[in-house]
Amino acid sequence: MQIVITEVAFLTIAHQNPATLRDLLAAGKKVPAKATTLLMQDHSAVKAMYRQYQAESDGGTKSLLARQICTSLTVHAVVEEDVVYPEASRTLEDDEMVMEAADEHGEMKVQIAKIVGGIAADKSTTRDMTKLMRIVEHHVEGEECEMFPDLRQSGLDLYELGSQVAASRVEALLELRRQARAAAGQA
Repeated sequence: MQIVITEVAFLTIAHQNPATLRDLLAAGKKVPAKATTLLMQDHSAVKAMYRQYQAESDGGTKSLLARQICTSLTVHAVVEEDVVYPEASRTLEDDEMVMEAADEHGEMKVQIAKIVGGIAADKSTTRDMTKLMRIVEHHVEGEECEMFPDLRQSGLDLYELGSQVAASRVEALLELRRQARAAAGQA
């Protein structure tokens, strides 16, 4: 597993003038993962959590897993929308693919809101989770089978983009935490 470092640290390493990624690794430097690798790890993690959700019989545990899935997908969507999709739009010829992915995020956000509302009202989320995961599966297939291969072929620096993805992920998680604290303070 590669260790992701901050963009500032990556730029510092890059200014030491290694010629290639191989030089960085040979010098014992940590390098960011490719953006596509990080995003695919997110996809796998959500699928694994959903399998746990499906296997779980305890309502409290199911609610906890549903919240984790919704949080993971929310952060993932923010990262893609703020970092990956703008680069994909600039780099790829098929801007329609990026627009479709963004539209699917909109569908996911609607389902996430239903799930979060259902959890808050202590209602079953099974139907909404199933619908959410259908949307996610279609979305993941489009990214992993079309968009990500196109990005790999494009010449885009996926390591630099990976650094940005990692930094954006941290920022998105911190923002969600701030929002949760603010909501708890108002309750």
